[in-house]
Amino acid sequence: MNGTLKRKFSHRFPGIVWNTVVMPEEEVIIMEVRDHQRKQVSFSAWQYKTDTFLWQDIVLEETWWVNLVAASNGMLLFTIYLETSNPDRKGLLAYSAKDMKLQWWKNDFAITSVHDSYVRGVSTNLGTKEVVLDMQTGKELTGEWPTAPQKLPADFRKPSLYTEGTPYFTTVKTFLETRLNLLPVAALEYLEHDGRIFISCYTRESGLANYLLVLSLDGEMLLHEKLDESLKGIGQDTFFILAGCVIFVKNKCELISYFL
Repeated sequence: MNGTLKRKFSHRFPGIVWNTVVMPEEEVIIMEVRDHQRKQVSFSAWQYKTDTFLWQDIVLEETWWVNLVAASNGMLLFTIYLETSNPDRKGLLAYSAKDMKLQWWKNDFAITSVHDSYVRGVSTNLGTKEVVLDMQTGKELTGEWPTAPQKLPADFRKPSLYTEGTPYFTTVKTFLETRLNLLPVAALEYLEHDGRIFISCYTRESGLANYLLVLSLDGEMLLHEKLDESLKGIGQDTFFILAGCVIFVKNKCELISYFL
């Protein structure tokens, strides 16, 4: 049942949306989509203000043992697993977000943190050594570099996670039982933004079912959407707010946004 929110965009991908990364400077969201039957991972860049794809369904030379880990300053960073039998053997690939062209790579490197213009990690080429790489060139930087994290867009919001048994979970659970006859279990995510309440909760329905609820502060239901069902466990960051919309993935494969 949908209330007064108007759908803005939806797109179904040929696989599971495994990961999403926001790039505010490019106004895009990068999607990592994994097709387990074909053992293939693809990547797409959705321009969330115009609802168009900058590029779509790109498959790298390594078609499976690679995943998107971060994006910053016009660059996409991918971890590539150099030995499938040894997950500790990793390398780093850096692609231009504009056209998905490979810019540089670093073998035997594991990311520890990403910043606006550089990336920190551990090089295992000759022993173990912490290094800092320039985001644009991949060249090793020397000297002291600040540890401030990446800046997120001012209009980007993520919910807080509350697990069963914590006081805030109990408070929201009581509200949902009383007002909506819903019995949440395990965990829920909660966010208040721009005069609205956003709740992602789980109920028991032959496994766990995940619902997204959007309400006004007066309790009016604006959106009531089932995100998934028959789940074995809970997720995190099941929705977020960006550019005046609530954005989420439904049934693991469909990206949806609603105007707020």
